[in-house]
Amino acid sequence: MSYLKEYEWELIPKTLPTIRRICPKCGKKTNYINTKKFRVNANKSNLDVWLIYQCDKCKSTYNMTIYKRIKPIDISRYEYEKFLSNDEDLAKEYSFNLDFYSKNKAEAIFDDITYSVEKKEIETNYCDSDEIIINIISKFPTNLRVDKLLSDNLDLTRSTVKKLYETNYIYSNENNDLLKLKVKNNMQIRIKNFEA
Repeated sequence: MSYLKEYEWELIPKTLPTIRRICPKCGKKTNYINTKKFRVNANKSNLDVWLIYQCDKCKSTYNMTIYKRIKPIDISRYEYEKFLSNDEDLAKEYSFNLDFYSKNKAEAIFDDITYSVEKKEIETNYCDSDEIIINIISKFPTNLRVDKLLSDNLDLTRSTVKKLYETNYIYSNENNDLLKLKVKNNMQIRIKNFEA
């Protein structure tokens, strides 16, 4: 008997993007690590809010601007409280926000991020041949390629994944060269004659 099994795979970042900039103490470009801490400063009737980064070599800090000279009424009380309590989830949101880096003209590095994958079976049906459907949930941008994701999570070599793709056993709702694509939210990957 054959089955069609449908799964949700949610990518959970275990590390955060770093930024690359010239460190005044080191005198060269170094990686700055997200400390997951905010700095909030009241300046007369305005607020400034920064996310604090730290040089991975000498520990000097760099404050990346989130809000500059805004009126307190322009920020929600909820978000303000999260800044004051150094909320790690909010720090993660900002660290994966591409507009945040663009606004600060910062060089973000997404290549070294590691992920865990939470897998949940959502449906199983009888069918003519074994097949699995993998629905990707990725709340944050990633540089992780599809071939690496499949290889790591299906215990297959990348060359085996490539052969399965070339023989149309792996296919997707994406039109491009699937295995070279970066994983993104709502991507669906199907694998024929495969039992997970």
